[in-house]
Amino acid sequence: MEEQEGKIREHRWVPTGNTLRDFLSFAGPGWFVAIAYIDPGNYQADIHAGATSKYKLISALWWTSVLSVYVQILCVRLAYYGQVTLAEAQARNTSSKWMKYLNWFIAEFSIVITDLPEVIGIGIALHIFFGWPYYVGVLLSIITTMMFLACTKFGISILENILGFFVAIMSLALFLELSFVEVETKEVIEGWVFGFKDMTRSDISSMTGILGAVVMPHNLYLHTAACQSRPVKREEEIVQQAIKYCSYELVFPIFVSFFVNVAIVTIAAESVYGIPEADQIGLSDFCNYFKTLKHGCILFGVALLAAGQSSAITTTFTGQYIMDGYLDIKLPLYARAILTRLVAIIPCVIISVLYPDKLNKMVNIVNSLLSILLPFAFTPLIKYNCSEKYLGKFAIRGWERRILYGFAIIVWAMNASALSAVGGGFFGDFLSGMKMSAVKSFWLFLEVMVQSFYAWWNWDCLMTPVKSPMTPLQEERPYDEQFAMSYGSINDSR
Repeated sequence: MEEQEGKIREHRWVPTGNTLRDFLSFAGPGWFVAIAYIDPGNYQADIHAGATSKYKLISALWWTSVLSVYVQILCVRLAYYGQVTLAEAQARNTSSKWMKYLNWFIAEFSIVITDLPEVIGIGIALHIFFGWPYYVGVLLSIITTMMFLACTKFGISILENILGFFVAIMSLALFLELSFVEVETKEVIEGWVFGFKDMTRSDISSMTGILGAVVMPHNLYLHTAACQSRPVKREEEIVQQAIKYCSYELVFPIFVSFFVNVAIVTIAAESVYGIPEADQIGLSDFCNYFKTLKHGCILFGVALLAAGQSSAITTTFTGQYIMDGYLDIKLPLYARAILTRLVAIIPCVIISVLYPDKLNKMVNIVNSLLSILLPFAFTPLIKYNCSEKYLGKFAIRGWERRILYGFAIIVWAMNASALSAVGGGFFGDFLSGMKMSAVKSFWLFLEVMVQSFYAWWNWDCLMTPVKSPMTPLQEERPYDEQFAMSYGSINDSR
């Protein structure tokens, strides 16, 4: 162990004086986390947005992407200044054991439901290629994910390159289809810049779906862990340079993902918007509405398979980091892959066999749920970045801190409104047509309890002081085999 730790310390990054080489030393984590911005859940949110609202929700997609850049930079700061993952920070600073396990359960639940669109996407893609029933592809997702995870024994950089290749494939497929669509460029720009002016109550569900699909809770846990794969020498100036490079590195992947999402919104707006069943169209039947490209379904299947498979890989890593951070349990990746796939696959198989026409609706619900769950990761990320006790002089202060706390409150308030509003997809829609009865009274009581817990948790998280300070900047994070497989990637670039 000491020999391994010494080897790692030798290869901690220090500036070389070559800006390009130094920047490339940190290339990888940004693409790793950007996968979540173009997974099958995003495809579904984009299709639903374009099919029901044409171009006006592009503005919501844009501002959500801009917000996500800043959110991911907060992840970088926590990882490099604090030398912790978000899961570790939460586990160390919860007020009681039961809160620690509750937070772990919520984080694990967000991983499980994030996996649902991934395995559904793989099942739909294989149905497009071979005509297999959806459940066959869903079951095969275990095998395909295990095959790609096996690449980690050659170093995390190999897997990062594979995921980058997947992004290229799905982008090429979608932009090729877009080139055959007669796009109303003026309407696209208007929707991008001024779309928010025309939003109505009926767009609430689509907006929360976009928020949940873009700023996914699991990505905050993943990015704080992925940054640990680039260890740096623990000197203040060097750490700050690492944060700068790692922050710059993620901007391009996120905006690539934005334009991929815009492509899907545009195709849906031109191919589906205006037909009677527009709000029912999604992953399972979207390509049937391609009007100009003869083999458009094959291209869409390629993009969907690449998105589903790459996202399934990243959620497996995230699940491991969450379990390790909260519970200090280190499962082998293959065991984690099997566990998460099985938990996600069971409901997918049931629905794909009994209700194959409900797969699109299921993914819409998942996207909205991810938005509801976002504050459970976003709020603590803000708290630790703004805590002087936790990050010392590196904590965010002044007006920026007040803005960040305002963001946390806005994200909570928007989701709390969606829970109860008609058009939000949850209690408001479910109860709106129900006459007063014992059953409705029960659901109203449940709604009050959920909203009360939701408000209390966010208030408690923001206002309760942290318990333990960060590891001093000059002290190195102890050697951890969990991240050891990643260290080769930085050396490859030097």
